[in-house]
Amino acid sequence: MAKVTVKLFGVLRMDTHLAKETVDIEKIIDLFPSLNAQVDKVFAENKEKDPALQHPDPLAYKHTVIFINGERCKNKNQKLQDGDEIWLLSPASGG
Repeated sequence: MAKVTVKLFGVLRMDTHLAKETVDIEKIIDLFPSLNAQVDKVFAENKEKDPALQHPDPLAYKHTVIFINGERCKNKNQKLQDGDEIWLLSPASGG
C-alpha cells in the first residue's frame, strides 16, 4: 500500500465537493472505490443542508483523465509509491 495525495480538478471537483484527499492504495484502479466512499460521505453531509442536491455519478477510471506526478497515466493497474500525487480531471469536450 502507498499513501498518495489525490487532487480533483474542474467538473470532478465541483460535482464531488472533493478537492484534495489522502488515501492508502496499491494501484490506480483501487483509487475509485475509496474516493466514491468519500463522495458518499460528503454528499450525505451536504444533502442535509441542501435537499435539492443531486448525487454525482460514481467516479470511474474510464471517465477520468489521470496524471501521476505530472505524467499521464494510461494503465489502470499502475502501482503507486508513497508520496505520489495523483491528479484527476474530466475529459475535455465541447466544440
